[in-house]
Amino acid sequence: MASSSLRSRTEPGSGELHMDALYEILLRLPAKELCRLRVVCRPWRCLLSDPGFIAAHASRHPEPLIVASHDITCECHDEGRVLCDIMDINGRVIKRFLATGDYEWMPFADLEFACIETRWTKNCHMLNLATGAVISLPEELSEEHAEREQDFYEFRATVVFGQVASTREYKVFRVFDNGFFSNRNGLEKLCQVLTLDGSGSARWRGRKAPPGPVCMRRSSRVVVDGIAYFFLDEDSANQYVEPRGIASFDLLTEEWRVTLQGPKSNVGDNNCVDFYNMSLAALNSSLVVIHPTLNGSMDLWFLMDFERGLWIKQYSIQANFSVERGENCPRPLFILNDGRIVTYVDAGGFLRICNPRTNTCTDVAELGHCLQVDLKPVELTKSRHFI
Repeated sequence: MASSSLRSRTEPGSGELHMDALYEILLRLPAKELCRLRVVCRPWRCLLSDPGFIAAHASRHPEPLIVASHDITCECHDEGRVLCDIMDINGRVIKRFLATGDYEWMPFADLEFACIETRWTKNCHMLNLATGAVISLPEELSEEHAEREQDFYEFRATVVFGQVASTREYKVFRVFDNGFFSNRNGLEKLCQVLTLDGSGSARWRGRKAPPGPVCMRRSSRVVVDGIAYFFLDEDSANQYVEPRGIASFDLLTEEWRVTLQGPKSNVGDNNCVDFYNMSLAALNSSLVVIHPTLNGSMDLWFLMDFERGLWIKQYSIQANFSVERGENCPRPLFILNDGRIVTYVDAGGFLRICNPRTNTCTDVAELGHCLQVDLKPVELTKSRHFI
């Protein structure tokens, strides 16, 4: 509610909009519109610059923030080995975290946590991006898989993180395979899950292997509403055949669900889909499959019904990337209130905003080369002005 000093400027019976009503109306408008309204009159400008109003508006409209991880061996930062930055969509750094050990990197950030791993080890911990607190995860395998330690001496791992909506529990899920660095003909996988309770006593629990080999690439996995999705890692003979299968693990039941078939590109499309570089994303709390095309556009397919396997192509965007120049398809991060889509372009390290209505793209910030860029939906304390 507006402060008493602001309310007193509107006298009862004057026929003007009461300041309390105006306050509630303006709270519902996006910041971009408020910047225009500051010129209406002096009382409006006074209200929009009031610290109480700014704080209330920020709580209702948390600005999207980006988490960008860096190569700690890079000497481009004066502050030392920068592990990751939290920044706004204009590239302004809000918060910075420095590495505390050698060979650290951030494979992903989700919700208010970032996963920090030490290369070539099973060392992994979760960093609270709001408080800076660190929760170390046990390095050893689960009790069910302890006897397989030697079989997975050479390994690669993929880790995802999510929250179970019904219990509000945070869970970490990891998948190991032992065939990447060896000459074994058979590729084996181990799956383990851990509940993040902050006690330091949490242990990994062994779970069943996936229904098929899952792809370990970062762009081939995503968590949406407590479900972890992975592209199936099809062999080279079938790699260009669509639709690609998608395995999904329920963090609540800690079981694999039935394999989902991804969307199939429309028959008669003029643009050939680059099936090898398809990726997964979470947009508007939906699972999205991204079909990049060879002419530099991308189609965004949203999962509408899991049981029916129903996909709808909601966006087809000219994203201005060149396959011939070796550029990857921009990675969609989130959709703004006005429908524009914020993406990260790995080639050049740009944040690029794509407008599906006008089919145009604008580079808004240069982040430089980042190992990983993720969305951070929770807000941090930072200034906001409408003047």
